[in-house]
Amino acid sequence: MADQTILVLADDLTGALEVGGKFAAAGVRSLVKAWTRPLCRDLRDVVIGALVVDTETRHVEATEAARRVSALAQAARTEGFTRVYKKTDSTLRGNIGAELAALMEVYTGSPLLYVPAYPGTGRTVRSGCLYVDGALVTTTGFAGDALNPVTESHIPSLLAAQCRLPVRSMGVTDLAEFESGYIVVCDGETDADVESAARAFVNSTTLQLAAGPAAFATHLARLVDAPRCPPPSLPSVGNALIVNGSLNQVSVQQVEQAKRDGFATFYAGPDPVAPPNGGWLIMEQVGGAVEITPEFAKGLAKSACEFLAHSPVDGLVVFGGDTAYALLAALGHPPLYPTGEVMEGIPISRIEAKQITPSLGPRDRGLYLVTKAGGFGPPEVLTCLRSLLAER
Repeated sequence: MADQTILVLADDLTGALEVGGKFAAAGVRSLVKAWTRPLCRDLRDVVIGALVVDTETRHVEATEAARRVSALAQAARTEGFTRVYKKTDSTLRGNIGAELAALMEVYTGSPLLYVPAYPGTGRTVRSGCLYVDGALVTTTGFAGDALNPVTESHIPSLLAAQCRLPVRSMGVTDLAEFESGYIVVCDGETDADVESAARAFVNSTTLQLAAGPAAFATHLARLVDAPRCPPPSLPSVGNALIVNGSLNQVSVQQVEQAKRDGFATFYAGPDPVAPPNGGWLIMEQVGGAVEITPEFAKGLAKSACEFLAHSPVDGLVVFGGDTAYALLAALGHPPLYPTGEVMEGIPISRIEAKQITPSLGPRDRGLYLVTKAGGFGPPEVLTCLRSLLAER
């Protein structure tokens, strides 16, 4: 029933899958769908604990982002969803203010609790300012993001520039009563702070709306009143195709480290030919890319699908939300069933074989999708993923 299901809206696919993985790991069955046209109208037909929709609004104009979020929120309210969680980027990229305002215009009367901290990945909030590993976010590499440069560290100021709603900043110990129509930005420097904020949301009789990166989802998934089942075990992924669709230096260094660790590579292109031994393979681009454009992401997706159609691949490992979305589009936008997290912030999801057969041809097994945001993870992340999945 919709009133037992929480609706999650994320502005890119890696974020949507990360949240879905958090709920699955807590035993709450989740389903991830990507934004498609026409707007999906089947909210009422989903029998799950968390419905996660990728709105694909990270890089669109603010007015379009608000329109999509508003349309989904209106559909959700009509179908009886009483709680909505807006997953936001942990470094403040995207149309955060416009999307929060769109939610509040639909769920009139509800304040919105925004918890931007993700202490487990070095994102902390003090006096309303976002820090990454102890430095203001505007002094880090995220300030030079090619598509969404971060120009403001003070979150209330950033929101004020993006929407006209009143904003208050407070510490987690001050969360008590919430005034209608306000966005409340909650400080957080520890995981316990984020847990306390999630508990305040779940226990509140006035809050219907919350926002924040996936740290909030970790605790929300554990605290929310939803049907539960034992979390599924991690699958065995013996053969995987690795596609890096990010120019972030974190991802670039991760691929280079994997090659030093012995990962085989091959070049994308028409009729890509992989090494004969299979295993975990990195698909490289001839000449690389100067920037990740939609056309470049679609090209990566096309090469990956051509490879998948002729190779016994169990899983895809994709860096970057734009490339993950392009791949999903190339596969016909199948629904994704998160099964948990392989590592913190790196979810794994299942695509059923019958959902991808029309795109790849006859296939007797499903496909696992592991996704990671471009600027996330340790240098040896691919080696860790392989040891956790391929050696089961």
